[in-house]
Amino acid sequence: MAPTFDLLVRGGTCALHGVMTRCDLGVTGGRITAIGDLAVAEAERELDARHLHVLPGVLDTGGYMRDEGGSALVLAGVTAVFDAHPHPTTAAGLEDKLSRARGRAHCDYAFFIAAATDHLDDLDRLERLPGCSGVVLSLGTDDEPLHRALFCGQRRVTVSCEPDPHPEPVAAGAAVDLYRDEGDAARALQRFLNMAKRAGRRVHASNVDGDEALALLMQHRELATVGLAAADLDPAGPGAGALWRAVAGGLVDALGSGPEPGPGGPLLPTMLAHVHAGRLGLPQLVELLSSGPARIYNVARKGRIALGYDADLVLVDLDAEHIQAGVRYHGWPIATVLRGELVARDGRVVAAPGGAPVRFSDTLRMVVL
Repeated sequence: MAPTFDLLVRGGTCALHGVMTRCDLGVTGGRITAIGDLAVAEAERELDARHLHVLPGVLDTGGYMRDEGGSALVLAGVTAVFDAHPHPTTAAGLEDKLSRARGRAHCDYAFFIAAATDHLDDLDRLERLPGCSGVVLSLGTDDEPLHRALFCGQRRVTVSCEPDPHPEPVAAGAAVDLYRDEGDAARALQRFLNMAKRAGRRVHASNVDGDEALALLMQHRELATVGLAAADLDPAGPGAGALWRAVAGGLVDALGSGPEPGPGGPLLPTMLAHVHAGRLGLPQLVELLSSGPARIYNVARKGRIALGYDADLVLVDLDAEHIQAGVRYHGWPIATVLRGELVARDGRVVAAPGGAPVRFSDTLRMVVL
C-alpha cells in the first residue's frame, strides 16, 4: 500500500545535512516524516518543487513583526521571528506581547526580555517563561548591572554590541556617543566577556562590528557565538570587508534582519543576492539563517530539513528576478510552509494566521504539551 501524507513536496533540490539533494519530502502532522524518492506516495496536498530549491524556513533572530502579524515575513520565507523591538522587561510585558501575537501572527514568534535594573534578580524566572527567547543586554560604561544580570539565569544571553542610540548626557545640553571609538567598544566587550566567563554564562554577541570586536570574539569561541545584521554586509558599506572575512572564516553564526527594514531589504532575498554574486554558498546561507540560530538558542525542532523536525520550509527560485521598493533581487522565495501548512505563495499570504510561540529545548519542562 502506498504511503499517505498530509503534504508532499515533490522534486525539489533540498538542503539536507549541508548538501543540496534532489528528493521528495513527506509531511504528517506538521512534521517531516519521510525524505527520499516518494514517487508512489499519495497526499492530501502536493507542492511541485521541480526547478526550485527547498530550504528550511528562516529563523530571524532580529526581525520585527509589524502589527503582530508578520505577513511580510512569511512572504519573504521567514517561519519564526524573535521580535527585536521594543523588548518587554516583566512577565506582564511578555504576556502582553504574546497576547497581541496570538491569533494574528502568520509565523511563529518569541520575544526577548530586556534586563532592566529594577528586575535583575527576577531574570532567572523571566527567561524560562514560555515564548521568551532569552535575556538581552546592551554594553555600556557601567559594568555592575551587567555583572548582576549574568549571574541571574542560565540560558544563553544576547548582548548587543552596537552603541546606545540614546546616550546619557554628560553635561547640560550635551550628549556623547556611548563609545568614543572602536577601542572603547572593544574594551567594553572584553570586560563583558570576562564577566561572562566568571559567571559560566554563554553569550550571543549581536550587531557586531569592527575588527577589534571580531578578534576578541574569535578568542572566546568556547563562550560566545556571533551575529550580524544582514544590512551591514552591503559590500559598499564601511567595514564590510572585515565582516565578510568573518563570514567566510566561519566566525559568524547567524544573521538577522534588524528591528527595522534596512537598506538591504528582506533578509532572505538580500542574502540570496549575495549567493548569486558568489559571496557565499547555499549551505552556508542555510547555516546562517536557519540552522545556526536554532543551534544558538536551542530552538526545538526547527532550523533543519530532517525527520521529526517541523515542516518549516521555503521554496526558492534562484533564477527569479524581483523588484521591490526599487531594489532588484536575483533569487526570490516562491512559497513558504509553516508546520506543514502552505502560508504564502507567489507573493500572497494564502492562509489564516497560524503562528504559535517558538518552543525552546532549554525550557520545554515549563510548557504543558
